[in-house]
Amino acid sequence: MVQPDQRNCAEHAVGSRYREVLRLDQLLSCQPEKGTHDELMFVIVHQVHELWFKLMLFELEEARDLLLADRLDAAEHLLRRLVAIQNVLISQWAVLDTMLPMDFLAFRDTLRGGSGFESVQHREIEFLAGRKDAGYLDQVQLTDAERERLVRRLEEPSLREAFIALVEKRGVDSLAKVWQQGYQDLPAAHWELLRVAEALLDVDQAYGRWRTHHALSVERQIGYKPGTGGSSGVDYLRSRITSRLFPELWEVRSQL
Repeated sequence: MVQPDQRNCAEHAVGSRYREVLRLDQLLSCQPEKGTHDELMFVIVHQVHELWFKLMLFELEEARDLLLADRLDAAEHLLRRLVAIQNVLISQWAVLDTMLPMDFLAFRDTLRGGSGFESVQHREIEFLAGRKDAGYLDQVQLTDAERERLVRRLEEPSLREAFIALVEKRGVDSLAKVWQQGYQDLPAAHWELLRVAEALLDVDQAYGRWRTHHALSVERQIGYKPGTGGSSGVDYLRSRITSRLFPELWEVRSQL
């Protein structure tokens, strides 16, 4: 029989390991100690975004490598996970929407011009997925390490490039044929390509929904005033809503 003191020690040990594994002391010290509860909420939502971005980059890399290795089933599994992650991110905008405009304006100046436009991980996600824009490197202030990361993403194969290479490797001369013949009596390899292509579209569509919710949340807080980082704000965000990570997979719909 476990004595009370032994049980308390065991629970303390488990608690300590939990704290250490999650590095809770460091994690929970990264939020502002002073300020309004709305400011705390704002910071936490964006910090959580960056944590999910980190996982998305990990999964995008692995999915890309799996496609390059011709392992379609495993790649599709990770693409479905990416959609699930993005759905979580989309749901977080609802938390920000509980903030009143005057509550945001009360601490907006403390952000010191900081803007989501400066999120290097967010830009890495776009580059790694397939939407590469070298011009971004000249639009924000970057540390040497951040610039090196972005340059590497521009130079390495993207998920989009890996899929196109795989289609060519499988002997399909156009993406249109993947859809035109995908549901007909073709080798299993073509059906697998179709499934992966649809999963890529799911990722892209979720990304579009995230952008849409982002723009609406910003408009709800500041209307059409300039963005915190000096951008045009909502106008800029709305201009990005129609951007596609995998444009060929959308364009092919018009060719069917």
